[in-house]
Amino acid sequence: NLLHLLSVKMPNKTTDELDEFLKKADKAQELVTLLQSKDMNVVKETQDKIDNILSNDWEEEEEEGYKTRDGFSKSCINKLKDEPPEADPGPGGVVGGFPADTPSDQDGFMRAVEEDANRRHENRKRKEEKSKIRREKGNEHFKNGKYKEAIAEYDIAIKLTGWEVSLYTNEAQCYIKMKDFDKAIEVCDRALYIEDDFVKGYIQKSNALLAKKSHKEAVECLELCLENCKSTTSTVNSYLGKAKILLAIESSNTEVVNYVTPENKKEFQHFLSKLNSKKVFEATIASELLLKSLQQSTMNIQLFRALGGIEAIQSQLMKHKEHALHVNLFNILKCILCDDRLTFHHWIYSDPTASLVFHAKNEKYRMLVLLLMQKLTFWDSEEIVDGFLEFWSDGLMRQVFAACFSEKETKAMSVLILGRAIRNNAFLVKFKNEVIEMLKCVSNYIPRLVEDDIAEQKTWIGGLSGLSMTPVARKLLDKSFWTIFLPLLDFLHKQGKESMIDDLLAAGMNFTLDSTSLSDHGLEISEKLVGLCGNPTFKKAPLLLNRVLEKCPNTLLAEDKGQFASLLKVIKSQSDLQSDNLSTAVKLLARTTAKSPQARKWVVKYKILEKLMDLLECNTVTDKSSKSATAILSNAALSCAHCFQDEGVCKKQEVDVVDTMLKHAKADKGLAIQQNAAIALARLATNSPVLLERLRELRGLEILHSRFTPTG
Repeated sequence: NLLHLLSVKMPNKTTDELDEFLKKADKAQELVTLLQSKDMNVVKETQDKIDNILSNDWEEEEEEGYKTRDGFSKSCINKLKDEPPEADPGPGGVVGGFPADTPSDQDGFMRAVEEDANRRHENRKRKEEKSKIRREKGNEHFKNGKYKEAIAEYDIAIKLTGWEVSLYTNEAQCYIKMKDFDKAIEVCDRALYIEDDFVKGYIQKSNALLAKKSHKEAVECLELCLENCKSTTSTVNSYLGKAKILLAIESSNTEVVNYVTPENKKEFQHFLSKLNSKKVFEATIASELLLKSLQQSTMNIQLFRALGGIEAIQSQLMKHKEHALHVNLFNILKCILCDDRLTFHHWIYSDPTASLVFHAKNEKYRMLVLLLMQKLTFWDSEEIVDGFLEFWSDGLMRQVFAACFSEKETKAMSVLILGRAIRNNAFLVKFKNEVIEMLKCVSNYIPRLVEDDIAEQKTWIGGLSGLSMTPVARKLLDKSFWTIFLPLLDFLHKQGKESMIDDLLAAGMNFTLDSTSLSDHGLEISEKLVGLCGNPTFKKAPLLLNRVLEKCPNTLLAEDKGQFASLLKVIKSQSDLQSDNLSTAVKLLARTTAKSPQARKWVVKYKILEKLMDLLECNTVTDKSSKSATAILSNAALSCAHCFQDEGVCKKQEVDVVDTMLKHAKADKGLAIQQNAAIALARLATNSPVLLERLRELRGLEILHSRFTPTG
């Protein structure tokens, strides 16, 4: 637009003016270059110059009549066809700065403009290539921690291609690493001046603002980003959430300091001064007194945070190697981090992973670190995992886990933390090879789980639940998990550990998703789960049983030693059509009675057939029926149909059975129950003349014909 306005007063008669046009194009380029200056005063002055040019030229254009409906008049160019060129060439045989043979008509002018545009395009292309080389050098310096050298390369790249806003944020990141936050903010502002919807510019600026403790300004920066960048709200919201938490911490710290008494504040300041002492004995005594005080109230924890207690602990953990002091410091962390969420986030955002990993490598502190990390999973925070991603190298990750897993006291805890970390996709990507090796260790140990004590088994089950949420873990642990599943379930059942059983069943549901080993244990697991279905405490038992039946379609209960009794007990004791237990039990009954004559005999012998008929008589499938109720009634009708294969069973039935089945066969809703009830009616009519006559009386034969397919 600037170029158009600078050149709008096009010459009408001579090619001298063409040279003037190109000079104005160069002027426009010069102004654009000045806009990219690091000096914000120069940028402001340039913007004022451009504003003057734009306003003055528009006014002159309107007066001279150059402006048309389309924006600019072309008559000034068209008139060139009627005007002869100047006769005398300038110095060197040129006219108006162009070769003497340059055409002065409209076509010649347009060719000259096109050639100039091509030259500018080639020049831009060369600049972009040079800029790319400088950018790559800057990136390499940044990776190596040479931030000043990286800035120098980015500066050169900006001079070449100042319109590439990513160069500014690269440079800003260097300034952040160098703790020059004001300079980082200034560079980000330059990028946002060029593109006000540049998301990375807002994010880098907010990072610099947070680093200099300007939390309110960081929140405002990210909220402005949400207004200007509509397509990236999820990304920006994650940064905005952190900024708001830090702003809340700042506000809370101010409120706490203003609220407490001067004596209380003075007492904690004294604790902190002693805690920061270079004398280990003084710091140890102070940490003991401090722990007692923090355990008394949440307000003390908040005051400790507000006065810089988190930073003091971090500093001492990295300084000394005195065991007693570190034990006290870890106990303080467990106390303060699990009682107050803002304190937890304060610790998270103060980069805690360095001290944790530092101590996890030390055998004396490994258990303390793991206990602390296990406590922190209470907050279900991604920041813990993200912190380890930044700090841990592959080798160190493997080293710490191997050390923890090799010791009895820390083995189960390391699995629990791995189960928490592995749910983070970035963690899996970075530590893929390491994770696979760790999971192999876990897989090899799982068969020995029944030998551990209850406390360790509980931790292990928590870890397996976390691991079961990721495909890579399910694949590697599939075989060993199903091998130990039944022995561990039996052991926990005997010990009466109901909550642990439910956690184990939940892990089992995840492991069924892509299991290749489940079919090897389908029958035994089904029999055990049927027994659990009779206990309403185990709410996940019917859900897991349903998954097992789906994955193992040929699974049937054994036909001897009363193993079928548990299933019949569940059906006989329940009538709630919303019950998952009853739904799964009737589904398994329909499958078993379809193939097992012995199962059909037991259904009749133990009066389960009467129970099924009661369910069908008292309920009907309607638009409002739940999926569970529809499934129960449909499988109940099918189970009855299987039992009606026996002529003796049919002849013992009252005529009311025809009425009940016919009600479901001609129902408006529920295709499955219509067909299953029709099958039952057909078998009743085939095996009993009395029931056939009743069916005719009710005109049920027409219903049967309508329910069966031509081949059915």
